[in-house]
Amino acid sequence: MKTCPYCGSLVELICSKFQCNYCELTLFPEDVQKDGNRKDLLPVSQPSYTELRKSTSELMELTTIELLYLLKFARAERREIYANRKVFVQALKEGFDTCVEGIRYTFTEYEYWTRKCFVLENLIRERMGYIPEKISDSYLDEIITKMKESQQKVMMISAGKAIVAGQKLTDHKRT
Repeated sequence: MKTCPYCGSLVELICSKFQCNYCELTLFPEDVQKDGNRKDLLPVSQPSYTELRKSTSELMELTTIELLYLLKFARAERREIYANRKVFVQALKEGFDTCVEGIRYTFTEYEYWTRKCFVLENLIRERMGYIPEKISDSYLDEIITKMKESQQKVMMISAGKAIVAGQKLTDHKRT
């Protein structure tokens, strides 16, 4: 049976879209679930570094877990650029005037990656309510495990035998 991804209620097909009367929502066919199952929110694959170059509006369409991976990548890029920048600044202090172009380049790159981190942090903050200080592999693994566990909880309400038989709930012991 086709069910709503939010409340688990049965949905009605109306003009190629589905209607959930409880949620008062019109749902696209790809959002409708089966037998009270929850939507799978895990992406098919982990995002790649190339996705860091997406615009803010494109990033807004990604899942929270994808944004967390991208923030981890962007912070690593920013760290690396900052380390390179320090090398160029030190070389300039020691009299290597040819490093000026490297300093300009690393400043531009550092600004780019810092702003990309700001964008990703704010998108994550809008969804989670906070910005994770550190994004480790174990942190991401924990989130993925919780996502998988929460997907296993089926949204079905079983009518108790007492209600089906027409008896009062007080006639049976509650467990």
